[in-house]
Amino acid sequence: MSIHIHNISKSFGSFNALKNVDLEVKTGELVALLGPSGSGKTTLLRIIAGLEFADEGAGSIEFHGSDVTNRTAYERKAGFVFQNYALFNHMTVAENIAFGLRVMKRPERPSREDIDRSVTELLRRIALEGYGNRYPTQLSGGQRQRVALARALAVGPQVLLLDEPFGALDAKVRKTLRKWLRQFHDETRVTTLFVTHDQDEAFELADRVVILHEGHIQQVGSPAQLRENPENEFVADFLDSVMI
Repeated sequence: MSIHIHNISKSFGSFNALKNVDLEVKTGELVALLGPSGSGKTTLLRIIAGLEFADEGAGSIEFHGSDVTNRTAYERKAGFVFQNYALFNHMTVAENIAFGLRVMKRPERPSREDIDRSVTELLRRIALEGYGNRYPTQLSGGQRQRVALARALAVGPQVLLLDEPFGALDAKVRKTLRKWLRQFHDETRVTTLFVTHDQDEAFELADRVVILHEGHIQQVGSPAQLRENPENEFVADFLDSVMI
């Protein structure tokens, strides 16, 4: 599922969070949105998800050629994973993963047997077989983030959007999960965007990296392209300062 963002702007009062942003993400890509705090990366991700809307009359968003600019998050079928997991602590792991399927409108809702099969398969994919009856509070941070990812994938999203997915984890767990997520993406090939302020994370995981600053996209390219050919002074300084 490709994503085409054209001329998107977003203001919060007098603050311009995004200014005429254009971006194309190819089907099956894993793309990082990287930049300092306040650069607009999370705002852009939320607008793609349908959790925020661009300024009225400002540009368009297309999923695989279909205009979704004014569609709700539910209608866009984008899976969203938050930094703080946002799991339901009163539900088991299996119930958390199944939640999105069970609240579907009746004509779209799978049978109970199909839901159980989907949950079993997702538990296998996230390497948590046998954990279905546990509760989120009984899991480590890394395990909870994998459950949050499985819940987002359960509904068959057209795109997967991750907001600082490893930000709440310690360095060792983050490194392990980065490798796991890359392998997982290579298996599923779901078009994925993730927000991060960690250059190592972006460069290790992503096919391409989008660098934002003050609401503008400064450069888009592979990690090698960005390191070898920064297009402007900000990109060069930003990457140098992070690598120090």
